[in-house]
Amino acid sequence: MSRSLGVLLALVLALTACSEDFTEAKPANGGNERTLSRTELRWCMFNDIRIEAARPDMRGAKQGQVQAFNAAVTEWNAACRAYRYSRGDREAVQRQIEARRQQLETEGKARFSVREAGG
Repeated sequence: MSRSLGVLLALVLALTACSEDFTEAKPANGGNERTLSRTELRWCMFNDIRIEAARPDMRGAKQGQVQAFNAAVTEWNAACRAYRYSRGDREAVQRQIEARRQQLETEGKARFSVREAGG
């Protein structure tokens, strides 16, 4: 009986991991009077990782790449500079970051790479 329970528990955990929510939504600009939802907190925390991963690449970047990077930083600052959140939400999103950090960093670096046609 105990083995069956263990198998069932492993199955439930696997299904939960597969259905984990990674939805992101940019918070409305508005300061720290508002508590962010987990979806909004995820946008802030995930984009912080993406931006910081791309930052070193900006030293040798073309003007258009630097402008896009600076626009992303400005957008992040306006939406995420000062906000409130629940401790449980922050801990949950931090666990997601730990599991996906490499993917988030790769997304950040790719976001500001050269995308010009023919050049």
